Amino acid sequence: MGPSEQLRFWAHELAAMATTGLEFATNEYDRDRFVRVRGIAEGLAGLASDARFTPDRPYLPDLGIVSPKTGCSIAAFDGDGRVALIKRADNGRWALPGGYAEVGSPPAMNALRELHEETGLDAAIERLVGVYDNREFGSVAAYQFYICLFRARITGGAPRPSAETTEVRLVDPDDLPEDMSALQRAMVVGAVANAPLAVFQ
Repeated sequence: MGPSEQLRFWAHELAAMATTGLEFATNEYDRDRFVRVRGIAEGLAGLASDARFTPDRPYLPDLGIVSPKTGCSIAAFDGDGRVALIKRADNGRWALPGGYAEVGSPPAMNALRELHEETGLDAAIERLVGVYDNREFGSVAAYQFYICLFRARITGGAPRPSAETTEVRLVDPDDLPEDMSALQRAMVVGAVANAPLAVFQ
């Protein structure tokens, strides 16, 4: 990858961080900073863009095509075959650790980061279990999203809650909590089955 391509990728990642920051900012000072960071990212992208990206078709806005959101989740198992589950702080339901993918990180790295942030556990990825479409499971979420689910083995850390999780448990997959969505249950089943072919809808 040449310097101009690298600069464009960094600019896109920086702009994505700023946009996410604006979504969660709680005061005007932070909002102003994120707006400025996004403007700097757009300027950097412009410096590194070729003639195809004109002022009427700038690099970063051109990437704003509406598309399903992408999530990365992880089914991390301990040596006894128990899977790590979180109780979400936002809706109080049980789920596998996971969240929206961040620009600049590959899917597996996103999943491992979510695991550590939400549970305090570390793991090693074993394989991709599949890609799940929330619409196929009766989701009432405002958006359609695809979840890349990875199977992993726990390698360290200690279970602890976080700002996003009120509880973390290692659970026998045959004894899942009742308050789990159909999508979350299907992902656990897929991870336990560990079939040779990836799941998809």
